[in-house]
Order: sequence, then structure tokens, then C-alpha cells
Amino acid sequence: MLLPLASGVFTPVAPGDRPASWAVTGRLGGHSRGEFFGANIARHVGDDPDIVARNLEDLAALVQVQGHNLALMDPIHGSSIAQVTRPGSFNGMDSLVSEQFDVGLVAMGADCVPLILYGSRGNKRPVISAIHCGWKGLVAGVVAATITELRMQGASQIQSVVGPSICGSCYSVAPDRRELIRTATPIDVSQAALAVAGGIDVRAGVLSQLALEGITSIVVGGCTFENSKTLFSYRRDGQTGRQGIIIAMHENQGQP
Repeated sequence: MLLPLASGVFTPVAPGDRPASWAVTGRLGGHSRGEFFGANIARHVGDDPDIVARNLEDLAALVQVQGHNLALMDPIHGSSIAQVTRPGSFNGMDSLVSEQFDVGLVAMGADCVPLILYGSRGNKRPVISAIHCGWKGLVAGVVAATITELRMQGASQIQSVVGPSICGSCYSVAPDRRELIRTATPIDVSQAALAVAGGIDVRAGVLSQLALEGITSIVVGGCTFENSKTLFSYRRDGQTGRQGIIIAMHENQGQP
């Protein structure tokens, strides 16, 4: 059984709203073994496909959807956005956006930031999103691009949950990467991401970007590198699994 780090529900606040369940996972629970021990939800890392399928079934159950109703992205560390009208695999995408009921949008990471957005649209059903953001995604502006997309679709009230990622102290990088962050992002974002000398704190940058857009965030989990018992980290372990975040909207007006 996959155990979430945290879970919750975005509850209706406007006439057209529907509830959306969300959950953030680490490596707690799950069926994987060896270097993938725990709740690995990634198919591409070398884990047993049948075991990963069981973990994904458990992940889907956390938000009350069927395992075959997941939308999974294959990010390319850019700002590409997929409009999701059905479950499936979305290759080359860094963000998933949908207004479909009972489809679980999933973002994964093993040091990068997984996050979700829920946008209320007044008399229309809400729009939801799952985003994968590493340092390249911060440079490409995937979070800002997704917020713009949600607002173009009518979202006026947006809420967020941000999952675990590596901290700036544990993610030392070459100076050219820091310079890309400095030149490509708003000053508030770059100052947050580059607060630790020699490192990049992508999650701090993401949270600053969300704050600039007036979006409040629930933050779940600590540094992936520092928490080997509860979180996967690619920088720490090399071959390893992936944790993630999932959101699914439900047609039922009541809380699922």
C-alpha cells in the first residue's frame, strides 16, 4: 500500500467548482525493492514494470480514480504544456492541464519540483494542472507559462501544492547554471533560488514565482537529498525511483 506524505481536497468555493483530491508521495509504502525500495511510480528507471503498475494503481486510489485513468508526463525540462482530455502518456511535456473529471494528473521527480494547481472559474468547472520543474524548467518559465494558460482558460482563483525537492545547500552547480537563473527569471525568483552560495534551490524559486502571481501554496516534504528513508534523490543515489504528486477533479459536488 502506497502511503502519502500528505493528501487533501480542494473544496468548492464558487458556484461551478468541483472538488479535486490531491496527494504527495515519497518512498513510503509501495511494492518496489532494491534501489527502488518503496513507492517508485516511474516506469523508465529500470524497476519491474509489474511492480510499478501496482504502485501506480495505489497512487490512483489516493485520489479516488482507477489506475487506467492516469495522465503521466515525460518531461523534457522545458515549458511545454499538454491539454489533457483523456488519460495516457504525454511525451515531451512538462505540464498537464485539464478540466476532465476523474483523470489523475501526475508529476514526478527525484530532485526536481513536482507541483499542482487548482483554478476556480466561477460558474464553470475548475481547471487543474500538474507540473514538473527543475532548474531548466525554472529558466524556461514552465510555472509562469502554466499559470498564464490557466488564466487564459478563465481561472481567477488559483491554489497550489508543492512537493519535495533538493535544497540549495545540497544542489551545488556550475556558475553558468546560476547565471542562467539570474538572467532568465524575475529578480525575486532568482534571489530566492540563488540564496545559497554556489547552489540552486529550485523549490524556493518556484514558491517565489507562485507568490509573484498571488498564489498561496501548501508545501509538502523536505529536501530529497537529505531524507533517504522517505524520499528518492537522483543526485544522492544515481539509479533510484521517483516520487510525485497527483490531482484529480470529481464531478460530485460533495467532498469525495
